[in-house]
Amino acid sequence: MYKNIEELTLNTWPAEQSVLLEGWILRSASGYTKRSNSVNPLYGPSETGHGHDVKQKILLSEQYYQRAGLQAVFKITPYIRPAGLDDLLEELGYRMDSPSSVRILDLEQLPPLQSRHTLVISGQLTEDWLAAFSRQAKLTGTEPDTLCRMLAASSLQQGFALLLKDGVPAACGLGVIQHGYIGLYDIITAPEYRRQGLAEELILGLLHWGCSQGASASFLQVVLANAGASALYDKLGYKEVYQYWYRIKD
Repeated sequence: MYKNIEELTLNTWPAEQSVLLEGWILRSASGYTKRSNSVNPLYGPSETGHGHDVKQKILLSEQYYQRAGLQAVFKITPYIRPAGLDDLLEELGYRMDSPSSVRILDLEQLPPLQSRHTLVISGQLTEDWLAAFSRQAKLTGTEPDTLCRMLAASSLQQGFALLLKDGVPAACGLGVIQHGYIGLYDIITAPEYRRQGLAEELILGLLHWGCSQGASASFLQVVLANAGASALYDKLGYKEVYQYWYRIKD
């Protein structure tokens, strides 16, 4: 039922390159985030059938990422094809990583907007937003440049949000709209401003902005180990619809 959310996440969080392999989508973006550097086996035969064929596809995937200088990573959702792929990857030595929750929220009864601080939402990637996120997320090396290329190349409607406290960027986040959904990404608060309700204020601001642009629902993905973020999304009313994880071959 929610397979379309997976398609939305592929579109709203882009990669620099996507290659098709008999229904599997192999994405790469210079190693920045597993979302953009993994195999998404969403299509193809529903059953394992001929195991050799599936193993050959895994091998071809490994070769693709090896040539890119990256680890082979598979994103495992309830919608993988073939259905037995996760067990096969485990047998081949792939370890589980980053179990995560996909959640959605109906925006029809959105809580009122808080405005204790200054919230700036830009429709274009700005130097201020990139600098604030890079600093707060502790990006290093070429990661800011890769992120800039990924986001600047997207033709979807984006909202780059900066929450300013006393004129200083204290929290930031990204909302991307497609097909009536606003997907939330890169929600982060600077360490010195945490536990002050700033992330909640920023998210509500992004959701209200999304509503003004025609969105009627929201989705997000959160790592299960991030208890603080999960608690905040629970408070805002997000409901889990499924979980996913990655399989990584070191």
